[in-house]
Amino acid sequence: MIVLPGCSNQDEKENYPIYEGTVVFKTDENDKYKFLVLQHISKENLENGHLEDFIKLAQDQEASYYFVDKENYEAIEVGQRVKITADFNQQESLPPIRTVVSIEKINE
Repeated sequence: MIVLPGCSNQDEKENYPIYEGTVVFKTDENDKYKFLVLQHISKENLENGHLEDFIKLAQDQEASYYFVDKENYEAIEVGQRVKITADFNQQESLPPIRTVVSIEKINE
């Protein structure tokens, strides 16, 4: 008899990874909405930076693109701190692309 460990879908949903950071860039292409979120960014870099600068900063910290729905895309602005629960799957790129399960604004 072989016993294989496993977990139910319920357990998996409760253990999604959670990330916090600042939305530094927003884009929508073909009705696909995404944010670039960096864990750490100075106010000066945020205000003066361009996408290429953000990508360079992303390589030295926890950073990712996140697919979001249109409602969150329109409700969350660049510069907003967010807490994101993401799906386990991600597209391999630098930075990676993840899908949002839930997102909430962090008021500081």
